[in-house]
Amino acid sequence: MKTENMNIQFRIAKTLHQDILNDLKRPHDYTYERVGFIYTKTVQLNNGNYIILATNYVPVNDKNYIKDDSVGAKINSTAIRLAMQGMIDTGCGCFHVHFHKHKGKPFPSITDSEDLPELVKSFNNIKTKEANGFLILSENGFYAETKIDNISDTYKIESFSCIGYPMELQYPRKMRRKTSIYDRQSFLGKDSQFLFENIKVGIVGYGGGGSHIGQQLAHIGVKNITIFDDDKTEDTNLNRLIGAIYRDIRNATLKTYIAQRVIKKIFPNSKIQPVNDKWQKRPKQLQDCDIVFGCIDSYSERHQLEAECRRFLIPLIDIGMDVHKVDSYSMSGQIILSMPGHPCMTCFGFLSEDKLEIEAKKYGNIGGRPQVVWSNGALASTAVGIFVDLVTGWSGECDKGIYLAYDGNTGKIEDHIRFKFCTNTCTHYPISEVGPATYKKI
Repeated sequence: MKTENMNIQFRIAKTLHQDILNDLKRPHDYTYERVGFIYTKTVQLNNGNYIILATNYVPVNDKNYIKDDSVGAKINSTAIRLAMQGMIDTGCGCFHVHFHKHKGKPFPSITDSEDLPELVKSFNNIKTKEANGFLILSENGFYAETKIDNISDTYKIESFSCIGYPMELQYPRKMRRKTSIYDRQSFLGKDSQFLFENIKVGIVGYGGGGSHIGQQLAHIGVKNITIFDDDKTEDTNLNRLIGAIYRDIRNATLKTYIAQRVIKKIFPNSKIQPVNDKWQKRPKQLQDCDIVFGCIDSYSERHQLEAECRRFLIPLIDIGMDVHKVDSYSMSGQIILSMPGHPCMTCFGFLSEDKLEIEAKKYGNIGGRPQVVWSNGALASTAVGIFVDLVTGWSGECDKGIYLAYDGNTGKIEDHIRFKFCTNTCTHYPISEVGPATYKKI
């Protein structure tokens, strides 16, 4: 297997990452540092790259350390056997993890470089198809190597994503370039433009909301965008599809083509991947995204998309609006951040079995909902603002949950009434169940 241009990304939920750091920082009676094991699931993408998903963490029991002043920590064979048994029980790969107490990128010691690759090979003998490796954490950095499949030696992991609010994204192999184009958004942080140019963003549904989002992402300098939409332009799209022109109706232009046309004119160096299909038919391209915008109408589509994003540790920013008529017309909408490890759309009460059942009785045909350009623009702009803060952390807010309600009649956007009654945890999508869906044999 050629590894020169292969990229391996390690994804971990911030909640799990913090639990690991808290454990590794605990003092021990006679060792200088602690050790633990992270279980992982591995996904190979269509481009040959890999994503490693952290599922859970097991610390080494105090009694399984060996007193040895020549090294930071030494564990006995029982600790290793237990880690290997855990691999068999869970079907996961395994990463040895320890902590170096400093800021910046950590590097393996001489002992780490001599001993840990051999341990990784032992893990690989148990689960060849899963990634196995070692991970060194610092206060704000990482170093990791992995052995996977038929790669002969351990391979250095270059991309690390800690999934939370804000996200922590590291791309050590990427080059930084200077430009004055984005000087007026430099308040977002010195690394903001570097992050925008390297993060991979998915847009599911390129209609009234998605087209606003695509245009705005291009303006702020997002370079890698994958767009999922199998529709062609119709006359009813012209009132809200940003970038569509009259002849697109006659030509039945693909919406993904309109996206390319708009984004490339703004940011010619953009790498746009048009997917003229349902995302369900091209799931690997969705799994490769770091963040996804959901701009779809139905509850069932949202439920499916959220489940996929949760399984692959991808934050999902959902937007939607509708117009209802009782005595008069009322326009409303929502923006929801579905963050792995935090409340989902079911936790928030936006999705429910009753809503899915009622929609299913209509055989999935909910008809053409009223849509207008200004309400979609308000929702999309708010969603892009959330994305920017999620990537850069410029506002200084942490562990923020988001469920916003939009009143199109007054123009107000504020926390949804349900938000205050929601806990900060999710029982519907446990972090331990990330990775491709598996089915038990009966």
